[in-house]
Amino acid sequence: MTETTRSQAQFCRQTIIIKKALQYKYMAIMAISVLVGFLIFAMEVGWSLASVYREHPALLDPLFTQLGLLLPAFLLKVVIYFVIVLLVAGVISHKMAGPIYKFEKSASTLCTGDLTHRIFLRKGDQLTELQGAINGMASSLQELVKTDRAAAQKIAAELENLAASVQEPPVREKLLALAETAKTITMGFKI
Repeated sequence: MTETTRSQAQFCRQTIIIKKALQYKYMAIMAISVLVGFLIFAMEVGWSLASVYREHPALLDPLFTQLGLLLPAFLLKVVIYFVIVLLVAGVISHKMAGPIYKFEKSASTLCTGDLTHRIFLRKGDQLTELQGAINGMASSLQELVKTDRAAAQKIAAELENLAASVQEPPVREKLLALAETAKTITMGFKI
């Protein structure tokens, strides 16, 4: 493996954002969910403090003064927590996007006729049931094509035997042409 190929392979393994649209959408959903939850919690705490403040303003005045002083640090922490949520969402979305990316590439490979291709996901990736289903489908198709290829080869051999026993040249040529055609059946598949 050349140095360039090795560095490219290494780069691919370290890429967290594989399917940008899917992962960014997933990350946005998670971030918005956390933000909405935080806002609901903040409003609930605010309403509770406001009701206590209406009844006992002297009790909460020192608290509100301290909260006013701590607000910039609190907002900085909220931003840091939000960034952490985005990073965690990115890693989690990678566990979904990686397999989806592999499924798309594998579907392309299978469409070319390579029925020997199988999908192998990493430990911890999602969608392993789908991996099993697609690999099972490829195995079943591979066996069907093997059976059809064997039948086509048998038919080709029989046609060649018939052609050898026929005396009329046009019929012999037609049988040999049919034998050649039968030999090509399923040859578009790699089994």
